[in-house]
Amino acid sequence: MKKAAIIIFVILMFVEKGKSQDIHFSQYFNTPLIINPALTGVFGGDQRVMLAYRNQWASVTSPYKTYGASFDTRLFEKSRKNFLLGVGFNVYKDVAGDTEMGITSAGISVSGIVKIHDKQHLTAGIHGGFDQRSINQSNMVWDNQFDGNSHVPTAPSHEFRDFNKPFGIADVNVGVAWVYSDAQKTITSNDAFSIKMGLAYNHLTKPDVAFGNFSDKLHDKITFHTSSNVGIPNSSLSIIPILVFNKQGPNSELLFGALLRHRLREDSKYTGIFKESAIAFGIHSRWGDALIPSIAYEISHWKLSVSYDANISDLAVASGGVGGFEITLTFVNPSPFGTGKSKARFN
Repeated sequence: MKKAAIIIFVILMFVEKGKSQDIHFSQYFNTPLIINPALTGVFGGDQRVMLAYRNQWASVTSPYKTYGASFDTRLFEKSRKNFLLGVGFNVYKDVAGDTEMGITSAGISVSGIVKIHDKQHLTAGIHGGFDQRSINQSNMVWDNQFDGNSHVPTAPSHEFRDFNKPFGIADVNVGVAWVYSDAQKTITSNDAFSIKMGLAYNHLTKPDVAFGNFSDKLHDKITFHTSSNVGIPNSSLSIIPILVFNKQGPNSELLFGALLRHRLREDSKYTGIFKESAIAFGIHSRWGDALIPSIAYEISHWKLSVSYDANISDLAVASGGVGGFEITLTFVNPSPFGTGKSKARFN
């Protein structure tokens, strides 16, 4: 009984801290349209598809599950030399806890990409979306359903609010980014260098996300992000550092870390018989909350990434350190490694 009380207390503490915040993926580097709409269309290749799945806190309560998908590409590649238009679509669904509190979100992202130098671009983007929020009231537990010793599910709750009615909200996000990309000199030199840095402002409309007869405005959120890909010349290794900082209302989040990428096989320059493949592994930290080891495998068009949040916050009392499992699958067409006919400007 004492252990159960501690678990309930810790969960409630974290629910209160997480009030009116966004869903998130730990693999920020694989979900760019969620980070900043200015990153729409900014990748090596012509079309990009991403699928993501996250399962969190299964050891504490009913798992928090998040599903995501996105697609983006660029327009005006042939007709415009110094301006491109990035367009994209993303959708996600989040189901949280015993009450199955759900968010289903769909939106369109548009970015303007301006070439300011042979190796540099400035981008600005906007994302407009619609969210539907729902909850399963039948799974709620109320004080009036406890008889002093245990919970009696059939006892009346004496609650008359209608939480079961889903509702929708509109939302708008904007962002800017700077991109520098210097491709490797030869197919074997491995001296490529790129960096992305941006700032996003989310929830311009500050929508009301409360159920029932309450009011709960979604805090606006500011995101700063930077990532890089640094090839170690004349080797098979690259370093991929990343840093993301979110500030939403009274809450903040800092995620940082790096991957070490090892090229297993080089792409065939002329014949295309052999496809470049690589493996990457590393660790990231969500400061004060989790350590996140991850591993990724790339071959030609495809990249599969798997990560795990090892909980180190106060919630570890209840979770036993068990956090969240996450997997993403990315497809880029043509292959970003050089044998295809991609018009990409961001390799």
